[in-house]
Amino acid sequence: MILQNVYLDYNFDIFLNADYEANSGSCIKHQVLELTDIHKEYGGFPDTYKYENTMIHQLWWTADQIDFDNIGKQLNMEVITVSTIKQPAGNVIPLHRDTFFKIKSQYPEKKDATIVRANIFLESWKVGHIIQYWNGLDFETATHWKAGEGYLWDDKPIHIGANIGFEPKYTLQISGFYQ
Repeated sequence: MILQNVYLDYNFDIFLNADYEANSGSCIKHQVLELTDIHKEYGGFPDTYKYENTMIHQLWWTADQIDFDNIGKQLNMEVITVSTIKQPAGNVIPLHRDTFFKIKSQYPEKKDATIVRANIFLESWKVGHIIQYWNGLDFETATHWKAGEGYLWDDKPIHIGANIGFEPKYTLQISGFYQ
């Protein structure tokens, strides 16, 4: 299992000033079907999770828009995809693990490579913003982070992201091959 604290030194203005409102969706569609092994252990996927409390606004970024090479060097990875999420107040990304479906289907020849995701906080912590993750022994709760801090993990750590605060929570997701 790969689970590391990371820091990204980057100007986040492009991400924070973007228009997220046209890109709304819920992250639970695939979770209900694909991650039943996780949910079963915790009593099954609750039917109280609905679109209205699992909504995110997600944008995808290209190497023409941001510096994939600089980001990759800092995080020790070959960057394949970059996205940002604006999570509105009162919303949850339920317990899940990253399956890297898109990368695995696009790069079948790299089936033995380690795929990782860096989850970077774009702003310093605000009340009600949390991430919980499995560290291999127990769940830890992340709070009080600084902008640029985050975590890098493979497909093993299960995790949950919540915004039970009053302001949007912004995160940057960088996925690719660990080097």
